Amino acid sequence: MPRLDLYYNIISPPCRVVLLFAKWLKLELNLIELDVLKRDHYKPEFLKHYIPTLVDADGDVVVWESSAILIYLAERYGAADDDTLYPKDIALRAKVNQRLFYDIGTLMRSVTTYYHPILMGGEGKLEDFKKVQDAVGVLDSFLSASRWTAGDHITVADFAIAVTVAALDGLLNFDFSLYPNVHRWYEQCKRELVGYTDITKEAAQRTQAFLERFRAMRAADQQQLCEQQRTVRQKQKEDGADQQHQQQQQQQQQYTELQTQPRPGRTRNTAPDYARKPDESARMATEDLD
Repeated sequence: MPRLDLYYNIISPPCRVVLLFAKWLKLELNLIELDVLKRDHYKPEFLKHYIPTLVDADGDVVVWESSAILIYLAERYGAADDDTLYPKDIALRAKVNQRLFYDIGTLMRSVTTYYHPILMGGEGKLEDFKKVQDAVGVLDSFLSASRWTAGDHITVADFAIAVTVAALDGLLNFDFSLYPNVHRWYEQCKRELVGYTDITKEAAQRTQAFLERFRAMRAADQQQLCEQQRTVRQKQKEDGADQQHQQQQQQQQQYTELQTQPRPGRTRNTAPDYARKPDESARMATEDLD
């Protein structure tokens, strides 16, 4: 039995895809859980910074991105006499690839775009929810003429899309009644995919705990930011008061200096010229009398 290390966190839908497919192939995984809130995936010992990441054969093969992992596991560990999981026929393979890319680029993206504001404590936009409905409508058309998403046989695409639909159901309580083909296929996945119910249930529980931690940490960060802003504003207020006091002192000093300086053209205790003129006139009048 090969050693297969999977760096993962079950709250991540792409990680659940790999867990689900490994159970289908009856592969034993060495699970290495990473706490994303503690940023374990950025620690030096984990250099890829992506989850899920699969390490096969003691590190000789390293694969990340869930769809790439699915394809690798199907080709490496799928039944030698049955290639239906990931067909060798180029036309059939193109259809499977198209479904995988639809899941990543359309369905999952629409769910993420709509749900992200809700995760942050706000509300999703109506136009974004309409995109979710449109994406599910596309899936319904895929399933209108076949039992599985890419034909009458289960493929790697079904595992990827099933996990996204489960997230859509669990996070948004999406109403599938308007999409009968998706509803039929979704119930089929619940029955036939090995470990689907258990993995989905555990993921829902862990996701709830994660959201509570995330929101508590976010509230604490916001509180810390408010305290920092309050401190900065108080410091600015104090600095402004000190500056105003200094300006007032400078103005008072300038006023005092102006009051104590002698006026130009005078000396202290010296009368102005007009005040001396009567004395000079009296003296001149006395001289005339003489």
